Amino acid sequence: MNEDLLTPLRDVDVRPPRVDLGQAIRVGRRRRRIRQAAIAGLAAAAVLATAVAVNAVTGQPRSMPADRTPVPLPTSTIAPPLGDCTPGPADAPYLSRHPWVVLDDTWRVAVHLDAPGTAPVEAVRYTDGRVERIPDVPSRFQVALVNRAGDFAGVHSKVERGWVYRDGRFIELKLPGGATHVALTDINEAGDILGSVDTGKVGGYEGVVWPAGHPDRPRLLKAPAGKIARGAGIAWDGTVVGTVIDQGTATPYLWQPDGTGEPLPVPAELGQSVEVSNLTGDWAVGPKIRWNIRTRHADVINGMDKWSVVDVYGRVFGTTETAEHRAVVWINGTVQPVQRSEGLRAGIEFVRHDGRQMLSQASTGEWVRWTCS
Repeated sequence: MNEDLLTPLRDVDVRPPRVDLGQAIRVGRRRRRIRQAAIAGLAAAAVLATAVAVNAVTGQPRSMPADRTPVPLPTSTIAPPLGDCTPGPADAPYLSRHPWVVLDDTWRVAVHLDAPGTAPVEAVRYTDGRVERIPDVPSRFQVALVNRAGDFAGVHSKVERGWVYRDGRFIELKLPGGATHVALTDINEAGDILGSVDTGKVGGYEGVVWPAGHPDRPRLLKAPAGKIARGAGIAWDGTVVGTVIDQGTATPYLWQPDGTGEPLPVPAELGQSVEVSNLTGDWAVGPKIRWNIRTRHADVINGMDKWSVVDVYGRVFGTTETAEHRAVVWINGTVQPVQRSEGLRAGIEFVRHDGRQMLSQASTGEWVRWTCS
């Protein structure tokens, strides 16, 4: 992790929050979390409980220009070896306050709230070690997502409204007609936001996209008649991956930027109910499976637990199916232990987008950063 990023975090006193920020944040970390689907399920149950309407407010102009240039993705489907991974300290104060801070997928940008639950509340944003304090945060705002450009989004603590902070102001994410709740899932480099809303349909939340240029024009993910569509990740060009639900059966799905959708292939050995859990670059993963969203090729993953996370090279990180739950990585069809990772018995908590750094937490609560060559 960039030490310049950690330095200002050590100097800022962040008082414990009075509201539960976890429900939005846990959903928004799908690209970096292990076992995120189970956590997201708990969050979805929580957001169905209550709703309170609030008004959006305007923040101050941002001092740092946004860079929304897409980062070139690897073109080869042959992933490079991971190399040796060695441990080092990861003692930034925000880790001890997890999950009240969000990081972008490069770990260069971080956002948290200063004194959430009190008034006035400020957001604190760090970009490569530079600190910016953003006032006039919307009432009971919970930060959930941040992208490489520094755009960050969140929801009211009772999840009735959502906002994105972009170009110096908070902009409300308009709900589709008839929707009453919102949860946020992912944000891409352009600022397109993926989430879900309660439209009252049987089956629960429906997936929705707020285009970066038109947060007032939400677009529900299209599903076959009588079914529910939910998104898991949004790519740099607006392509969405997720799952279509029909009476308990899950079908992995891909939606093009124009909204047209199609099922993703599922090898016969995995059965007829498979979901997508997260997306990084051109790679999506679900329990026991990985897809390339450009070629539509699917690979079965054996030897790993159900929940995993993928990096931009297509390497899949997770834990073994055994009782030890040792940290392993799936590379080009082979499962191997994370090198020199005796301390990772509890598994990996976060994986950076390029797979070169990981965070794990010991039973004592101490955080360890693993850097791979």
